[in-house]
Amino acid sequence: MADMTQALTVMERQRQALVDAYVQRAWNMWKSLDPADWWNDAITQGVSAWITQNQIAFIKAMRHLGVSYADVMLGMVNVPSDGQIPEYIVTRDNTDPWAVSVRPADAYRSMAVRDPSIRPLAWDNLDDYVQKAVDDWLDAAVKRLTDNANTDGQIAMNSAATQRFHGSGVRKYRRVIHPELSKTGTCGLCAVAATNVFSTADLLPMHNNCKCTVAPITANNDPGLKLNREDLDAIYRKAGSTSAADLKSVRVIMESHSEIGPILTQSQWRREYDDGTPAPEWHIPDLKMTRTALQRMYARAMEFQQHYQKVLDTGKEDDFPFEGRKYSFRPSVHLRQAMSYQRAWLQYLRSTLGLAA
Repeated sequence: MADMTQALTVMERQRQALVDAYVQRAWNMWKSLDPADWWNDAITQGVSAWITQNQIAFIKAMRHLGVSYADVMLGMVNVPSDGQIPEYIVTRDNTDPWAVSVRPADAYRSMAVRDPSIRPLAWDNLDDYVQKAVDDWLDAAVKRLTDNANTDGQIAMNSAATQRFHGSGVRKYRRVIHPELSKTGTCGLCAVAATNVFSTADLLPMHNNCKCTVAPITANNDPGLKLNREDLDAIYRKAGSTSAADLKSVRVIMESHSEIGPILTQSQWRREYDDGTPAPEWHIPDLKMTRTALQRMYARAMEFQQHYQKVLDTGKEDDFPFEGRKYSFRPSVHLRQAMSYQRAWLQYLRSTLGLAA
């Protein structure tokens, strides 16, 4: 188990470094905005377009890490690694990376609308009350960014790893818990799920900020079982007899989240949005879904280009609906820069999709 523990330690160090680097780049971009920019869709969409290019590079790196990790694990169970793994596949269904990248701005606004009397013109020279409110808004934004990065990164890494297992002829895997990676230790849901066996044709069931990884299972080797057993015994001992019994009796329900797929929960999952509209069915992300997402983002970028130009030409606010959402593009000293990000993003999508300039 020493070799496997070492492989997991190295992999986690690399995973965390990739997450931290991406979050830092993205947050530096968000932090460059003025207070008014957070309410201007022309700015937030331009910024999130720039961030999405970085997000795609981040997901590619996480998938590469997943394949490298899988090859090490396969070597430990004496299985030759095989199978071509796509460099990039989206991590979520029923949305696209650009729509996810702008969510920190949505989180900021959701907090800010609770106190409409506070609308600072700059970040400095704020009184204590306003500073506390603004800090809360920014904290909500960076938390959403970090949570999304951890979730998407973990999905990308584990998805690539299980695809590598499958391509190498391995049909089953086990989730490996990591109590050392969480301030509160492994949650009860993961502890129970760690005793189950999963098919490499399926994604690993997740939950918010889940840190579980995967280990292959062969007819003669199930290294994750022993690794989990040691951690679970330690968790139960630390919990004490009564708490340990409660932990062991946790009933895990596996539901399907419309974006990230199988999730672990203890209660019936609400399969609808706040307005009562049924949530769409989830499907495993693949190359076809990835191209569809790229095409959808390309169409959005083409639409936005017209509205950027309209605001630039008229100097007036432009309100318009698109894809079921209302947008407000407003004049700003940062409008040209946001438009530049948008133009670069459009060119990136055109090149990725193989379209003529």
